[in-house]
Amino acid sequence: MATVKLLSDQEAAAIPAVQAVFDDIRATRKTDFINNFWRALANDPANLKRVWEH
Repeated sequence: MATVKLLSDQEAAAIPAVQAVFDDIRATRKTDFINNFWRALANDPANLKRVWEH
């Protein structure tokens, strides 16, 4: 079975595009929690941004 790496907050912070989306998710949802769906999508920052904006 294939698995997808889930980016931690530290790994996300190292990628400005991912950090920007994670910050927007936190602000929009008024929570510090980022669920695994978004952490998995963060492996492809452009796709993460596209899905979040959609």
